[in-house]
Amino acid sequence: MNFDPITFAVIKNAMDAIVDEVAYTVLRTARSEIVKDVMDYSAAICDRHGQMVAQAKTIALHLGAIPEAMAAVRSRFGADLQPGDAVILNDPYEGGMHLPDIFMFVPFFHGGSLEGGCVVICHHTDVGGRVPGSNASDSTEIYQEGLRIPPVKLYEAGGMNATLERLVAINVRVPERVLGDLRAQYAAAQVGVRELGRLFERYGVQTARAYLTELLDYAERLTREEIRRWPKGRFTFTDTIDDDGLGPAPIPIKATSRCAAR
Repeated sequence: MNFDPITFAVIKNAMDAIVDEVAYTVLRTARSEIVKDVMDYSAAICDRHGQMVAQAKTIALHLGAIPEAMAAVRSRFGADLQPGDAVILNDPYEGGMHLPDIFMFVPFFHGGSLEGGCVVICHHTDVGGRVPGSNASDSTEIYQEGLRIPPVKLYEAGGMNATLERLVAINVRVPERVLGDLRAQYAAAQVGVRELGRLFERYGVQTARAYLTELLDYAERLTREEIRRWPKGRFTFTDTIDDDGLGPAPIPIKATSRCAAR
């Protein structure tokens, strides 16, 4: 289809505004300091194929894991999703990162069809394990780090799964904060679902789908153009982190990239 540049700009900025409002809702409703003060959380919107089409101005590091996390959710549930559901996960072997980062995916339906969803990721104060805070650099196996959560429904049709709620609560040191932040994630994602519904109502399903796809194509064109400008050659950079928590020696990190002929 032919894309109107003004409509494209309006939808692009609408998506940015929606996902930022999701992020602001997390900030206003979370219980823990690590979310409210440190702001260790992220928000994004995915299309009906699970591709990320908008991201909030939050922790960018989380967002790189969203494609794998969405693939795990889609593989596990497929069409077994309905309005009001919320799937959580933190298992790094199924799309997660470290265990304190709990992903939540809330699907967005329009006209009975799954059209996308909101993803909210929060670093939780504690998820169990051998040390408070669930961060220990000297752990030797994942079972020492805390509660592993594969893709499971924490909410079903708008109601929290009481069994899973009890399971999480008994495995963490500060259940009121962990469950409070999970509820904040769900509330924030509902804001995103509501506003996506308004966007789809205004433009219609086919137009909205097409412009969301064009957002991805636009981002690819910008990225390819930027890479095209890079100089050819081989480039190496070395930096260090302070230590690994086990000894005082700094740890070097060395990376090399090569830009081939354009």
